[in-house]
Amino acid sequence: MKQKRRTNANDAAARRLRSAADPEAMDKILQDECRRRASRKLAATLLCQEFRFPTELSAEQCTSDEVACIHAGMIFQGDIMADLTCGLGIDSFHCARKASSVTAIELDPDVAAAIETNARALGLNNVQGICADCADWLRNNPDRHFDVAFIDPARRGDNGRRLFGLHDCKPDVIELMPLISRSADRLIVKASPMLDMTVLLRDEGLKPHNILIIGTRSECKELVLDFDFKSPAPDEPLVRVITVGKGEFSFHPSDPAPMKLADPAVGCIVGEPWPAVMKSGAYNHLPGARIHPSTHLYVLSAEEAAIFPGETYRLEEIMAFSSSMIKQIGRRGVDASVATRNFPISAEELRRRLHARESSERRLVGVTASAGRLLLTLTR
Repeated sequence: MKQKRRTNANDAAARRLRSAADPEAMDKILQDECRRRASRKLAATLLCQEFRFPTELSAEQCTSDEVACIHAGMIFQGDIMADLTCGLGIDSFHCARKASSVTAIELDPDVAAAIETNARALGLNNVQGICADCADWLRNNPDRHFDVAFIDPARRGDNGRRLFGLHDCKPDVIELMPLISRSADRLIVKASPMLDMTVLLRDEGLKPHNILIIGTRSECKELVLDFDFKSPAPDEPLVRVITVGKGEFSFHPSDPAPMKLADPAVGCIVGEPWPAVMKSGAYNHLPGARIHPSTHLYVLSAEEAAIFPGETYRLEEIMAFSSSMIKQIGRRGVDASVATRNFPISAEELRRRLHARESSERRLVGVTASAGRLLLTLTR
């Protein structure tokens, strides 16, 4: 067996050496690997068999087709657009289907060289690829003007550390904003989902007209800031929350929204907001009533459940959290995914104590309800 493993390892090493001496073979390996990794993220783009990945990193860092479609929805038909940090170009290509032209600027020469080739492969003839530092290019082309500029600054430091603040990313968007405002009527900034909106608006003094918070059913993906340089700065932005494939929820932070509380009961509908909704902090703006001020699970009527921006469940059983109840559930066993919300122990610890078996049909959630009561809720 050891001899066989050594033989397989030697064969693999030999293949890599042969590939290294053959650029075509190396490119095929790159294309196959990138297509495999990006098959779900770029399902629509990769229907084009001629689409090529210039580097592995460009595939790893690119926007998904679904999120790029949301970005494209922010621009107007016929806009003249600049993508200041183009990368692989997925945002540029989706926007080019609405824009009259897209100037796509990218610092990496290998990645920049692929922009126009991929645009043509996708049937787009209105995308111009430029290899340049976007700040230098804007300074050297003061006569160029755009209806909208899009920028997605790099959020990784030289040591691989994740960066969140706009001042920390490259390029520094806040520092660049006066220069961009001379060349574009609007600016769309893609930012980290970890960015604190309150700090951004209060400490940085930025005044976007809209903030989009984009996510999926399982995670918050990004914040997008929309600045309109031709309109007066708003007192506060409109916050739009979009969960891919699940529609939009919007609000103004200062809109009156009193807190509503209600106790859960067997048979009621319980709602849990999607991650992007949680990121928005719109807790009092949602339909229904929370079961505790710090527990973001909502008791809903049937009408509220139909419009609730999150997952909804039917509550089947409510149990007081205690050592005896834990032992009782553990003895009988339970098939359910386990989660905790505002609860003194972690989901992993609760799962271990209950000896729970994972299930996609039922969900057991440890929660804090009114008066600080600790409950175990079983939902379907």
